[in-house]
Amino acid sequence: MKLVSGITDTSFIGKTSMKTLILFLVLFLCALPSFAQRVDPFEGRVPGAEVEFSTFSIIAWDPATKELGVGVQSRAFSAGGAVPWAEAGVGAVATQAATNRTYGPKAIALLKQGLSPAEVVKKITDDDPGRDTRQVAVIDVQGRMAAYTGKRVIDRNYDPKDHVHIGGWAGAFPGKNYNVQGNTLASEEVLKAMAHAYETSEGEMAERLMNALDAGQSKGGDIRGMQSAGILVVRPITDPNTTTDRYMDIRVDDSPNPFKELRRVLNVRLSGQHTTKSNDLSKQGKFSEALAEAKKALEMNPANEQIHYILSQRYIQVGEYLNALQALGEAIHMQPRLKMDVVEDPIFDKVKEFVEFKRLIGK
Repeated sequence: MKLVSGITDTSFIGKTSMKTLILFLVLFLCALPSFAQRVDPFEGRVPGAEVEFSTFSIIAWDPATKELGVGVQSRAFSAGGAVPWAEAGVGAVATQAATNRTYGPKAIALLKQGLSPAEVVKKITDDDPGRDTRQVAVIDVQGRMAAYTGKRVIDRNYDPKDHVHIGGWAGAFPGKNYNVQGNTLASEEVLKAMAHAYETSEGEMAERLMNALDAGQSKGGDIRGMQSAGILVVRPITDPNTTTDRYMDIRVDDSPNPFKELRRVLNVRLSGQHTTKSNDLSKQGKFSEALAEAKKALEMNPANEQIHYILSQRYIQVGEYLNALQALGEAIHMQPRLKMDVVEDPIFDKVKEFVEFKRLIGK
């Protein structure tokens, strides 16, 4: 090979053995598959923008309270903002796997037209070219339900080239007025545990949905791990001052333990019911019961100064003045402006001459 004015002389190729060249080409072509396998499986994927919501969820209808609800957890960002859909008096939807967010509003609209959940699921999946990558479940206010798991959602669990779903399980189970469904799960025991927890739990629907999510995680949950969760509960509007049917709409978009954080947020939301009940019982003169409700509220939401204040009021009403001043001190420490309310609150008249009280309000 010669170099002339910086240009490579390639005339040697003509002298190269044709067999050698063919051998080189064969080896090169054989190596291509291995090169392709070395491509980063996450290339082009933006954290926080995944559309494959590998998920487990529960949809439910309560004929006694007329509530509809959805609980969801996923190893994907903000599943609580994409998976659950519900409208009071109509139905609830969970759309997941390669989440098609149009399924939610479309399903609700079709239910309003009088279609059954089975008809709705068939309609929205028949109209979707990507149906094989979807999972969806629908329930209506008659307790009827239907679920669909696309062929690819199941098949990819056993596809060695799929970095996300290998080794998982996908499917759905119906129950009385509820349905559980999931994909990329440790096993079908995840859904069985969710069903059992929902059926045997007491309390509000939101609490039962939360218990179902916890139970699913106890059996392995999503094999990819944890990241986000959400609970949506809707109920008919009966109060003229209420402008939305969304009675409970809470979510955790990104957390190493969304179950723990969602439970905390749920307790914050529910604590208000105990303070309301405490106030109602107090007005009825049932001070011991009112105190018990205030304690429940504080246990669920210890970071709220108003609950500490209400607790101090209840202690006054049952004659536990030292406990009242301690609770009042916590409230004022968290929000000093409460001193103004205390001075004008007649409930504290019995302790206003106490040295501890004067110290708290700065007299």
